[in-house]
Amino acid sequence: MLHRNAIRAYQQAEQDFFVDGADSHGLVEILYRELAAALERAETAIDAKDYAERAQETTRALTIIYVLGSSLDFAKGGDVATSLAQFYEWARLNVIEAGRVSSVERMATVRQSVLEIAEAWHSIGNRLD
Repeated sequence: MLHRNAIRAYQQAEQDFFVDGADSHGLVEILYRELAAALERAETAIDAKDYAERAQETTRALTIIYVLGSSLDFAKGGDVATSLAQFYEWARLNVIEAGRVSSVERMATVRQSVLEIAEAWHSIGNRLD
């Protein structure tokens, strides 16, 4: 699956491919945390049949995915950036579809994948300290 490739890419990459400083790394961590939270709230809204909240949280998740994707540096990141771009596209399409068909399971799958990548990203930060 694409998220496994992204995790492996993070784990194998040199730290200079990712961040120019701790601030950039911390910002990405915050974005992952907020993305997972938005996906979880979207799951709850789908379960509760709260269509307005589902739409709001789906939109929030899609915005964060867009920000993460647009922040990729393909010149420095190479294969890592490509893997992440593919993962973000997979996540975007699945969030859209999960919202469209009100699928808690599909939203949860995306959230779990995001959490796995967030953990890999966090471990890189620990190596930078």
